[in-house]
Amino acid sequence: MATERIEREIQLLVEGKDERNFFEAFLEHLQVANVQIQVLDGKDRLRESLETLAGATGFRTVKHIGIVRDADESAVAAFQSIQTSLTNANRVVRTWSGAEFPVPDRPEQRVGSGPSVSVFILPGGADDGMLETLLCRTFAGTEMDRCIDGFLQCAEESGSPIHRRDKSRAHAWLATRQDPHVSVGHAARKGYWNFDHEAFDGVRQYLRALAQDRPAA
Repeated sequence: MATERIEREIQLLVEGKDERNFFEAFLEHLQVANVQIQVLDGKDRLRESLETLAGATGFRTVKHIGIVRDADESAVAAFQSIQTSLTNANRVVRTWSGAEFPVPDRPEQRVGSGPSVSVFILPGGADDGMLETLLCRTFAGTEMDRCIDGFLQCAEESGSPIHRRDKSRAHAWLATRQDPHVSVGHAARKGYWNFDHEAFDGVRQYLRALAQDRPAA
């Protein structure tokens, strides 16, 4: 991660540029301006990114760090991976700065101070999946949802296996928008995702708590 200059007391670490676009749009929708987003360039770079962040100018002004990543096949394994990255980063950071990243015991728990740390695993709760899993919930049960399922079933029956169904469903839905070639993150910037939908309740609560520097629950 090429850490940007630390300009805000609250830092939110996300997996990639698409997630950055999504969360920037969501924070703007919530009228939150005190959270700075840093891109990890992949979930496997968290330890290195934490070490880089700890060495960045202005790190000692950071009050809280939020970490967001996809659950993928296992929300439990994803959270455990973050715990391991925090622990391993501490072994390095402690030796040259005296700083330490607190390690939460569960997602959305805020622990420690100077800075405190919390984690949100997408799509939320103990569910497996990813950002696109969450996005698909915003049109679940609609006529468009049934059209997309029919299209994917037809594709599979025609010999084209669907490897990442939620990603395919999200992009199939975007294909019906005015600007169909955009990524899910740019779609958020264009207002294609309904941030007021109940599917986003968990993320919304987490981001508001993050901005107010308090526990999510």
